[in-house]
Amino acid sequence: MSDAPRLVAIVLCERILQDVLRRDAVSCVNIYNGITAQSFPAVVPLLYSFAQIQAPSVGFEYQFRIVDSQGSLIAMSPPVRVEPLANEYITHKVISAFSGLTFQKEGVYEVFLDVDGKPLGSMPLQVLQLVAAGQETHT
Repeated sequence: MSDAPRLVAIVLCERILQDVLRRDAVSCVNIYNGITAQSFPAVVPLLYSFAQIQAPSVGFEYQFRIVDSQGSLIAMSPPVRVEPLANEYITHKVISAFSGLTFQKEGVYEVFLDVDGKPLGSMPLQVLQLVAAGQETHT
């Protein structure tokens, strides 16, 4: 097995519950497939990013960042240092929170997980405007 960190999964959600006694027991609540807003700019009060990373015998630093479709940075979490795990079959469960996340317009945003300053993986996050029944959107 390689020592290089490998991304297993990224999840965006409204809340994360972590067991106090068993830190590896994590529950993601209200997982996001996308965000729907009535108007823009749209503010999401709290959004959690959660990822599982396989990195058996190395420590690393991770950080999440969100960019718009033009590659402009929308938000970035603070960098966090993670120590190596004793068991090579257990994954690191890394968590960050974005408070007051603001989207200026509709679009597909990208959520990146950077490890040691380099992108390890990403996932799209679609932000749409809610259209009430009987209304049309004008661009």
